[in-house]
Amino acid sequence: MLGISTAQVPEAAGLLGVILYVGAYAALQSGLLRSNGYTYAAANLAAASLVLLSLTSDFNLSAATSQIVWIVISVFGLVRMAVLERRARLNEEEQAFVAAKFPTMSRSMARKFLSAGDWYDAKAGTLLVTEGERLGGLIYLASGEAEVTLRGRPIAQCVPGSFIGEMSCFDGSPANATVSLRQPSRYFLIRTEAINRLCARDLDMRRTVENGVGNDTRHKLIETDLRLREAAGA
Repeated sequence: MLGISTAQVPEAAGLLGVILYVGAYAALQSGLLRSNGYTYAAANLAAASLVLLSLTSDFNLSAATSQIVWIVISVFGLVRMAVLERRARLNEEEQAFVAAKFPTMSRSMARKFLSAGDWYDAKAGTLLVTEGERLGGLIYLASGEAEVTLRGRPIAQCVPGSFIGEMSCFDGSPANATVSLRQPSRYFLIRTEAINRLCARDLDMRRTVENGVGNDTRHKLIETDLRLREAAGA
């Protein structure tokens, strides 16, 4: 039977530690892990601990010191994230928004994003976006319904859970259609300047927001394609 002798344990631990180091960094660079996420910090903690264990068979002070420092930093990061998550508070409306549009967003990150915008209650007929004019932000329709028109002709409807202005939320370019509320509604609005400020400070925030906006856009394109197919087949 194949096995590892006691003398080989440190060497195996060191090899596994290196694999964890490299794997975590590769996952970070490819976007599979967030730098401020539990998984990345835990992987680094485990990797440093394994490499430190490997030094018991061939001790090196400088190498041991670097691994101990890495362990301390990783533990600090895990504790900090736990504290931030515990302090972050989201009400039911905010939780529903985040779960629907940004399911991978941590609670602390969601708190930063939501605090940068505002919630509004608006009556039917309120104009949210005007064709050819700059919205300068991203709207999430929490309740109610909105109509999308192009050159005065209705082309689509926005139902609860829809994004409005997602195509231009980062660059603030002019809208290509008009959007008005058909009934009393509640929505969240975060300005383009606030989005870019948050994303410039936190690359993970940018990836998360871009993914959420991109998924919403793809969903709308698929729905539009289905409607066109149904209309063509009618």
